Amino acid sequence: MGKQELFDDTETEKGKVYKYRSSEYIKSGAHYSFSSVQFDADIYLQEWQLYVLKKDFEEQLKYTPARKEWTQILEDENSSFFHTFANRLPSMRELFDNQCCLYFPVNRFEDPAWLNIENLKSKVSYTELKKIAGYSNRNILCASPLKNNMNWILDIIFDRQAFEIVRNKIPVTILGDNAPVVLDHFSGYQGQSSNIYDAVHQVLGVILGSNRNLRLGAGNRKNRRIAVMRDEETWIPNLFQLSTGETQLLNLFLSIVRDYDLSGGEFRTLGDIKGIVVIDEIDAHLHTVHQKEVLPELIASFPNVQFVITTHSPLFLVGMEERFGSDGFIIYNMPSGNRVTAGDFSEFIAAYNAFKETTKHREEIQKELAENSRPILFVEGDYDIRYIKKAAEVLGKKCALDRIQVKDGGGYGNLDKIWKSYDNAMSDAISGRILLLYDCDTNKKDTIRNRVYKRVIPSVPKNPIEIGIENLFPDSTIQKIELENPQFIDVQEQISKRVRGEIKTTSAQKSVNGDEKGNMCDWLCVNGSAEDFSGFEVVFDIIEKFLSN
Repeated sequence: MGKQELFDDTETEKGKVYKYRSSEYIKSGAHYSFSSVQFDADIYLQEWQLYVLKKDFEEQLKYTPARKEWTQILEDENSSFFHTFANRLPSMRELFDNQCCLYFPVNRFEDPAWLNIENLKSKVSYTELKKIAGYSNRNILCASPLKNNMNWILDIIFDRQAFEIVRNKIPVTILGDNAPVVLDHFSGYQGQSSNIYDAVHQVLGVILGSNRNLRLGAGNRKNRRIAVMRDEETWIPNLFQLSTGETQLLNLFLSIVRDYDLSGGEFRTLGDIKGIVVIDEIDAHLHTVHQKEVLPELIASFPNVQFVITTHSPLFLVGMEERFGSDGFIIYNMPSGNRVTAGDFSEFIAAYNAFKETTKHREEIQKELAENSRPILFVEGDYDIRYIKKAAEVLGKKCALDRIQVKDGGGYGNLDKIWKSYDNAMSDAISGRILLLYDCDTNKKDTIRNRVYKRVIPSVPKNPIEIGIENLFPDSTIQKIELENPQFIDVQEQISKRVRGEIKTTSAQKSVNGDEKGNMCDWLCVNGSAEDFSGFEVVFDIIEKFLSN
C-alpha cells in the first residue's frame, strides 16, 4: 500500500491488497481480529475484522474492545483498514529510497536445472531499468528472483571492469634517457560495484561452505553464464545448477543486496544495508544443516536489517540461539502471540546431535564396506575382539574370522545407533552386510533388516560370571583365574536373611573387577586354552550362519 502511493510499477493494482482478508479468517472462538504495523516517522497501518457489523457487535456482546482505534470503524461496517502512507509521502519516499524493503512469500520457487535443457542453457543479460517518473524498478514481492539476480550480477561485473579500475602513474627512467617514461600501473578496483562484488562473494562463501578462494566468473557474449570459480578453476559452471536449497538461500540474500543497491543508499559492506525483510517459512526446501548453521550465519551478515521471519523449524531456532544468544532475537508463538524462548526447543538439540552421530556412523560404515568387500562384525568393545581372536586361534576358527572384518562398536549403545541408522530403506542401498553382536546381558532380540543383522550371544546360566562376554568362560576357567590372580574376580558371598519369619538365601555371585578387565583379558589371551574358550563356539556358530546367508 505504501509503494502504491509513490510509484506506478507496483505488484498489486492501486487500491488493492496482496492478501485477501475477511471475517472468515478470524481465529475460531474469537469475535474479531486486530492488526497493526508500525514503521518509523509515525507511519503505520491498522486493520479490524469483526464477525458481525459493528452495531450488532456492541449490542450482542455488550462490550467494546479496549482500543482507541475502535472508533474508526463505521457502525454499518464489519471491517476497517486505515493507514498514514498518503499523509507521510516525504517520509515514505526517504524510507523507500534509502533501504531495502522485501517480502519473500511461501510460494517462492525457482525451476531446477534438471527441469529442461533450455533452462540449463539459460543465459544472463544486462538489467533494463526504466528512467521514467513514477517507476521504482524494484519489487517488494520476491517469488522467483533468480534471473533478475543473475542479470544484476552481470551488471556488477561489467561496471567493476569498465568504471572502477584503479591505475597509478609510475615514472620509470630508462637507462640512457634523460626524461622518465610514465607507465600505467593496474592497482585493483575501487567503487560501489567492487564493494558489492566482494559482498556477493561473502554470501556465496557462507552458503557454499568453502574456505577456498571463491569468485564469480562470466562467460563471453556467446556463452553468457554466471559461474562460480574456486582457486581459479570452474567449480559451478552455471548458477542454475545449484541445489534447490542453495538456490533459495542465494536468492534470499542476494535479493537483499540487489534491492539496496537499487536504492539510493551508499554501499561499502553488508553492514551498510538497512531495511526490513519479511520471509514466510524461511526453512522451506532447506536441509537441516542449512537451517541450523547456514541461515543464522547469513542473517548475522546483515546486522542492520530487521528480519521478520516465520518458521516451522526448531533446528533453525536452536541455531539462532547458538549464533545470537537468547537475547539476540525475539520469538513469538503464533497464533497466540505469546513470547517464547529458543530454550523451549532444547529437546531438539539432543535430537539433532543424535542425528549427526547416526549419520557419522553410517558414513564410516559405508566407507569401510566400499574399501573392503568383506562384511563387518561389530562387537561391544575391544576386549570382545581380543577374546574372539584368541578363541579363533585355539578353536581352529581362523578361516571363519578371516572372512569378516571385526570392529569395536564402542558399547551396546553405539550398536543401537548403527541399527537405528539402517532401520529404514537405507539398508537396501548398502553394498555389504553388517552383523551387530550384543553381549548376553543386553536384553535384545535377534532381528534382520535386509543386509543388517542383529544377534545376541546366548547366556550360559551355569557359568559363574553373569554379565558381559566373560559369561562364556566356564567355572573351571574362573577357578583357575581366582587361584593365580584373585584380584581379577570379585565375590559376593552367599547371603541369608529373614523376611517376615522366612529365611531367604541369595546365592554367591562372582563378577570381573571393573579395574582388572584389561589385565584379565591380557592373561587369558596369553594363557587361555581351547577348554577355557570352548564357550566361544556359539560365537562362531553365529558368524558362520551369518556368512552362509
